[in-house]
Amino acid sequence: MSKLLNQRPSPAMVVAVIALVAALAGTAYAAQKINGNLIEKQTIGAGKLKKKTLTGFQINTNKLGTVPLAKVSTHTFWAVVNNPASPGNAALARASGPGITATEGGGAVTVTFPFNVTGCADVAARNNAGTTVPQAGYAQTNTSAANPNAIEVRTKDKAGNNEDADFHLIVICP
Repeated sequence: MSKLLNQRPSPAMVVAVIALVAALAGTAYAAQKINGNLIEKQTIGAGKLKKKTLTGFQINTNKLGTVPLAKVSTHTFWAVVNNPASPGNAALARASGPGITATEGGGAVTVTFPFNVTGCADVAARNNAGTTVPQAGYAQTNTSAANPNAIEVRTKDKAGNNEDADFHLIVICP
């Protein structure tokens, strides 16, 4: 036992102890002095981030691009049309974008869009632009034979007779 106490450590042992002390001291210093404010932008890769640590505040949504299934919503258009009980007086109350118009003639209101809607799905329902309850009835739609950019809407009363009435129209294109 006394032989062990009288021996000096080897140079390799001295280097190993110095390396251990330096590593522990550096880690302890970094843990105390480095925080999130000291990390420069763009220096940590996405693979090193923990899941669910970023919020919308840290993400630049302008750089994300379109989500594949979200493309559908960018091709959805709508129109709210006021059509009081007189011929030729249908008017667009509001619409999803510019260039959408509404005209009445031939027993139907023609809603025209700034693009071809022949391959789109369209649905209309009797409703109004305000908050009052609409009269009972329904609305029928079809693509205009005269204009590929237009949808013709015919409003009916609850018995199925033609009746001028306000309606909402939605057009969803692929």
